[in-house]
Amino acid sequence: MRLSLHTPFGAFCKALCLSAAVYAVSGPSLAPYRPDIIDLPLSRYHQAVNEMLSDQTPMLAMVTEPLKASPHHVRQQIEGMLRR
Repeated sequence: MRLSLHTPFGAFCKALCLSAAVYAVSGPSLAPYRPDIIDLPLSRYHQAVNEMLSDQTPMLAMVTEPLKASPHHVRQQIEGMLRR
């Protein structure tokens, strides 16, 4: 079957293509051509994707910053316990 998911990478590619297609259709330039019942959810989806992509904090930094700070935090807790 052509749409079956044989590998996780294939599933990822299909999901990526589907989300890109939905994003393209949800653009404000196509709003006059959409039915009113799906216009609001698609507009919200387009806006949410734009907000996520325009966020100035890189996704990798959101993960690495707490990991970089964790040794200092642990060290401060150990020093605090040793001072008692």
